[in-house]
Amino acid sequence: MIAMPEVRMTVEEYLSLIEGAHTAVGTAALTPVVGRPAAKAVSRTGAKIQRKASGTALKGMSSALKKANKMARKKNGSFKKGWSQGKVMKKAHQIRKRATPKIRRKRK
Repeated sequence: MIAMPEVRMTVEEYLSLIEGAHTAVGTAALTPVVGRPAAKAVSRTGAKIQRKASGTALKGMSSALKKANKMARKKNGSFKKGWSQGKVMKKAHQIRKRATPKIRRKRK
């Protein structure tokens, strides 16, 4: 077994040694040094972009949800037998669809 010599250095010497290794050719093989400042997060500039899907809610959906919830809930607030939140939403969409008039487009 080979005896390793004991090497002592200051923090400044160690950091300069690591900085020199990062500027060398094989930097990809080196792992980042613990305790070093991390890279800053990139901040977005300009206005927030609104997605097509995150537009306004459908007209009449809030009143349809109130009606559907009234059908599905007991006096204590729990669901009646056979009802779930998914079924409430499905019923609310049906109510809204029946309540709002269809938009008819003219043919060209």
